[in-house]
Amino acid sequence: MEDRLAWVRSYERSHDAGAVCREFGISRATLRKWWERYAAEGVAGLAERSRAPLASPNRKVAPEDEAAIKALREEGLGFLRIQQRLKAEGRALSTSTIRRVLDRLEEAAPAPRPAPRAPARQGLLAEPEEGLAAALAQQITLGRYKPGEKLAEAALAAQFGVGRTRIREGLRHLAATGLVKLEKNRGAFVAMPSREEVAKAYEARRVVEGGIIAGLGSCCGAGQIESLRKHVAQQRAAEAAGQRVRLVRLLTEFHLLLASMSQNVFLRGFLEKLTITTSLAVLIYDHEKTSPACAIQEHADIVEHLARGEIEAASAVMARHLGQNQARVSLTCETVSSA
Repeated sequence: MEDRLAWVRSYERSHDAGAVCREFGISRATLRKWWERYAAEGVAGLAERSRAPLASPNRKVAPEDEAAIKALREEGLGFLRIQQRLKAEGRALSTSTIRRVLDRLEEAAPAPRPAPRAPARQGLLAEPEEGLAAALAQQITLGRYKPGEKLAEAALAAQFGVGRTRIREGLRHLAATGLVKLEKNRGAFVAMPSREEVAKAYEARRVVEGGIIAGLGSCCGAGQIESLRKHVAQQRAAEAAGQRVRLVRLLTEFHLLLASMSQNVFLRGFLEKLTITTSLAVLIYDHEKTSPACAIQEHADIVEHLARGEIEAASAVMARHLGQNQARVSLTCETVSSA
């Protein structure tokens, strides 16, 4: 302590920190620390202080203090706000004490139950029946947005009452199905397959799905027939309920279900790519046109032919089914393109 007193007295006389540090061989930081203590507390401030903590970290927290912290936590306050409120109430609790109580509260709290997850949908146009993507898809299929029309994020956000981030997510979802086209630095547009693209897609589908039907002759069992019948029943239910977007998805999924049963992953892969174009054409160009009841009945006929082992008859119905779809969609596609 005598050395420290000599330092501060020398500095008090000269106010030359450099000279004092050179004289006593100390750093400026050391001189500053002891000078500040001396100026604030006098000679008593030059005494060496204990480095032991003022309070034991394992000291038991008073019940009333713990209750106060718990009450503030239940109000939804974070650590800093809790510390400020306790100080305002005159509770001089250390940082470690508050954190210990909060840690105990976190450990005692029951783990939140994860929200139940809906089973993942299968198929090309898999999307929730409710939600932003389905709502936007319905607007497109009902003709609210025309083929090739720009989908402005700001306008969509205002229409659906959500942020632009959610709109972008919905547009990306629809772009994955082929219903929307995303162009760099330009934005999102309703996709518009040409008549030639639709015709080529249907031509390829007739070849691919003919092979699928032929392959099912040796591997289509009773369980698979029952699955197909249930799927046709879902199509009829969607039509009766007026669920346009869901029905188009189911009509497409029927063909993909057949492809899955053929046990040929390559055929299913080819078909998925082709149905992007044909399903989009049906969604955009065939709204408010012919009833889908005929397509559903043709699906039912295909299933019954397969159930009886009538592969050639099933192939003939499939070829006629795809040909009628192409003729109907191509006609309306040509009308829209020339408008």
